[in-house]
Amino acid sequence: MAGPARADGGTMPDVSGKGLVAAYQALNYDNTVHLKDGRGAGRHVLWPGSWKVCNQYPKAGTPFSHRPITLTVVKARESCDAGR
Repeated sequence: MAGPARADGGTMPDVSGKGLVAAYQALNYDNTVHLKDGRGAGRHVLWPGSWKVCNQYPKAGTPFSHRPITLTVVKARESCDAGR
């Protein structure tokens, strides 16, 4: 059984739609990750377990070399389409 995709110098994993904790795990915790509030309200993530990823940059499959990552996130109970 194959393990999860990881940003280990290969390609950017697909973390869209995942919980923020799972996204951090897929990114090996050692990459620079910027979080953007998907509702545009400028909220800060205090408890990653209650947030999910709606969008990511760079996109999945992009060659990856430890460059900054931006994840657009909303609270887990919110829709990714709200605020657009």
